[in-house]
Amino acid sequence: MPHPVDPLTIVVVRSGGIAGLRRAWRIEVAGEEADAWLSLVDACPWGEDPASAPGADRFSWEVEAVRGEDDRRAVVGEAVGPWSELIQRVQTDGAAVRPADLSGNADA
Repeated sequence: MPHPVDPLTIVVVRSGGIAGLRRAWRIEVAGEEADAWLSLVDACPWGEDPASAPGADRFSWEVEAVRGEDDRRAVVGEAVGPWSELIQRVQTDGAAVRPADLSGNADA
């Protein structure tokens, strides 16, 4: 069965914390590698209201997964469960990027 030619791009932006700095990571995969990542993406509860992080100086996470016309976005207050697994994998396997370099994001 042929794989879609559209790559899967996942971007994670972390903001907040004591210093309030934004950091970002990005990964782009295609073919069978994208299929493996899709199981992580599909496990996340994209349509649910995110749990807010308790207390001050906590991180929040902006997560975007795009493949062709399928564009999913979420803001997650506390990265637990499938969110935690997806975010950690993008941080580990992806590349750190400047938040200002992400399309549609003018913040630094």
